[in-house]
Amino acid sequence: MDLAGPTREESEVLASVFHFHPLALEDCEGRRHNPKIDDYGTYLFILTHGVHPESSVREFRTRQLALFLGPNYLVSFHREASRSVVATLESVRKNPRLMADGPGMILYRTLDFQMDLYLPLMENFQKRVDEIEKACFEAATSVILRDVFDLRKALVRLRRFSGHQREILLRLSRREFALIDERSAVYLRDVYDHLVRITDLADSFRELVAGALEAHLSIVSNRTNEIMRVLTIITTLFMPLTLIVGIYGMNFQDMPEFQWRRGYLFVYGLMIVVAVAMYYVFRRRGIFRGPGR
Repeated sequence: MDLAGPTREESEVLASVFHFHPLALEDCEGRRHNPKIDDYGTYLFILTHGVHPESSVREFRTRQLALFLGPNYLVSFHREASRSVVATLESVRKNPRLMADGPGMILYRTLDFQMDLYLPLMENFQKRVDEIEKACFEAATSVILRDVFDLRKALVRLRRFSGHQREILLRLSRREFALIDERSAVYLRDVYDHLVRITDLADSFRELVAGALEAHLSIVSNRTNEIMRVLTIITTLFMPLTLIVGIYGMNFQDMPEFQWRRGYLFVYGLMIVVAVAMYYVFRRRGIFRGPGR
């Protein structure tokens, strides 16, 4: 039975007919719960998150799906449309024999469809990471920082949900619960493998983004150091020239150089000689060459 965007009267079926626990019903109504699984003895309550159709690499969004698995039934509850539930219902309508496999296999198909929707998003994450790595050598720092923080925020959210759901699938595939038969456990193990891959990709993408950001900041720092080195050299070259001009700019009467007919040219020549000499010394000591050259 599927309750898609049910009314209040329709939702009461969960309590009046199935007699599900009030805490499980409360979790169904919530919208920000992490994925979880609870064993109530005669049934399992499973809370998962599927990829929202409008989810992107800048904003990872999910839709919550609640599942009640009993010995001969599977009840799904969701406020928003669930593509995985729709796909499962369509497959069952096309092939009614699937119902004979039991609710465990229907649960597997629902979770498998849900995990398949993660794969296109992971490809988009991969493309975005490649773009950021390339932009680290071209774009401005402010642009890179904004993109990196948006991507990291989305990856953290993805990692949190996929990590919790991986633990759920691990417990189901190990037959930790009596309601899961051997055949269903084998298929659920395949869904678990998909979640492991998604979680590992999310971790690797975060590391790549962090490495790209570190490389970008290192490049910016090196460029800043290069600029500061050039400005320091220019300042050093002009310091003695400023000293010379400052000395001969004093208004004392008893300065013998004031009486020289060619004193003006002498000062200019002295300044040129000092500048050339300092440039020659800097060049011989490798100051004009960049680091590692």
